[in-house]
Amino acid sequence: MQILAFNGSPRNQGNTSEIIAAILEGARSKGAETAEVRLQDIDLKGCCGCLSCRKHFGFCAQRDDLSPYLEAIKGCAGMVVGCPIYMYRISGQMKLFVDRIYSLYANRPDGGYDSMVPQGKRYALAISQGAPNPDQYKKSIQYLAGMTGSGLGMEEVGRIIHADSQDHPAAGDKGLLEKAFEIGCRLLK
Repeated sequence: MQILAFNGSPRNQGNTSEIIAAILEGARSKGAETAEVRLQDIDLKGCCGCLSCRKHFGFCAQRDDLSPYLEAIKGCAGMVVGCPIYMYRISGQMKLFVDRIYSLYANRPDGGYDSMVPQGKRYALAISQGAPNPDQYKKSIQYLAGMTGSGLGMEEVGRIIHADSQDHPAAGDKGLLEKAFEIGCRLLK
């Protein structure tokens, strides 16, 4: 079974990366094959507003390194999305990803959307933020979870909001990493 992780942090060994690593370790302990896509490290273009995806639901006409991963979301067993909060919002790398995920939604006549991702997939979210109050960026976190997980019809199996990350790095927080590992174990049915 394939678990895909999308890492919106530009830091290779930052807090978000540590949490994602623990989640993926948990998934691998249950037999999953895992892949991590570091958005900072791929040739990632933003949405070009061509609206091709409104005619061909589930397909993004933009061609870059993200293209095969958008297709892979349809076939994976589960997905992890990890992102730091920068300037009160998700990172720029993650915003480009979210905009491109729009191609996986199909317009309904009533104005809503249907997911082009087959049902039955699981989802986990990992957020790292410098603010000590875990609810401080609640709107940004709800937006990210809704656009990349629940909005696509995935079942959320766990969420980590790593607050006060500057003074309490994830690498030194055994309890946090154990929780991340357990969430990874729940990504498989």
